[in-house]
Amino acid sequence: MKLIFYLSVLVGTFFSASSAVQKEDHAPYLVYLKSHFNPCVGVLIKKNWVLAPAHCYLPNLKVMLGNLRVRVRDGTEQTINPINIVRYWNYSHSYPQDDLMLIKLANPANNSHKVQPLALATSDVRPGTVCLLSGLDWSQDNSGRHPDLRQNLEAPVMSDKECQKTEQGKSHRNSLCVKFVKVFSRIFGEVAVATVICKKKLQGIEVGHFMGGDVGIYTNVYKYISWIENVTKDT
Repeated sequence: MKLIFYLSVLVGTFFSASSAVQKEDHAPYLVYLKSHFNPCVGVLIKKNWVLAPAHCYLPNLKVMLGNLRVRVRDGTEQTINPINIVRYWNYSHSYPQDDLMLIKLANPANNSHKVQPLALATSDVRPGTVCLLSGLDWSQDNSGRHPDLRQNLEAPVMSDKECQKTEQGKSHRNSLCVKFVKVFSRIFGEVAVATVICKKKLQGIEVGHFMGGDVGIYTNVYKYISWIENVTKDT
């Protein structure tokens, strides 16, 4: 729980954002990973597969998609059990950049305007590219146990050379570094920004120790495309 608190404070304090996108957005590719332990966020990449951080391998996991608002139901709500979870073979606390796992759903998700898969990156992103950082949040009147808002923010991607000069990025490989240059006034909930989307494709996903100061560290999804495709093929 200390880690969750640490991430929450850092996200609320240091997040770089464009004021034009500091608002709720549907972000239909985001899924909430509910368990009896720490909450997490994943990304729907196929109708029956979710990509998520490996540190979200939690007991009694359930995948929630669509509308997450408890008080307002619109028929897009879906809760699906996992039938298989595959963590990246090299993941450990010593290799946090390999913090990836794939979750196969017991039933395919039903697509709607609030439930849609997100395409994976097909190339590395150029430094300086402004990408969309998407995650989940709690509204001020939400007393429930899961988030009810999707938030999108914008921030530029750093070069590898620039990232490796930072305290956070110097020991990471296969990572995507994002520069936070503007304070975001609102404190996020326990589940915060989890994905980096560049040119409408999933470029990065959160690492267990992904933040500190004004730099965010994410796993570079493009580096793992072969593994993802191999695990999810023919399904």
